[in-house]
Amino acid sequence: MPETGNRGKPHTLVCLVRHGETAWNREQRLQGHRDIPLSDLGRRQAEAVGERLARERWDRIYSSDLARARETAQIIARLCGAPVTTDPRLRERSYGRLEGLTREEISRFSPKFAGHGWEHEADEVEPWEQMADRGQDALEEITADHGGRRVIVVSHGGWIRAVVHRLFPAWELSAPIDNTALTVLRRAGETWHLVSVNDTAHLPDLRIKNG
Repeated sequence: MPETGNRGKPHTLVCLVRHGETAWNREQRLQGHRDIPLSDLGRRQAEAVGERLARERWDRIYSSDLARARETAQIIARLCGAPVTTDPRLRERSYGRLEGLTREEISRFSPKFAGHGWEHEADEVEPWEQMADRGQDALEEITADHGGRRVIVVSHGGWIRAVVHRLFPAWELSAPIDNTALTVLRRAGETWHLVSVNDTAHLPDLRIKNG
């Protein structure tokens, strides 16, 4: 049965999930498109969020094709019983030459290093707006294909920030998106609603501080 709102109109529910922790998260290294696997803690986080999501019905899971997101999605799928489709548009921002470095290491040779404004051609960093464009395109296609359904999208912290800020410009871009946090969107017709952001109620003992 399709999801319906208060007035009986079908709406699509999209649950954005950041991947579980990796060793590079713990070390606060930029991962970008590097294919870093989950840590043991990351797998436990994925199990925890999967068990939480399994309390409800989900029709489809979409995932970034990078290992840390894909493994998180596969764990969730095993618990929820929904099929997984990978999509490279759900990848984290590419940080080019800066991938694998910590913020401290980057600041030594790239003094203009400044949060979301790392659009330095010499460092081959993907423009923030370009990531937001591909993220929004992916969400538009997913919701068009699954109108009135419930969908999980497993992606990355920067990608989720970019998409939420694109849809809701008043939302604070620097707000945290923790590993395996849930951010829930609802789409009714052409209108998006922000239901919740960075919900980590399933992680009382499985949190780390990371970038």
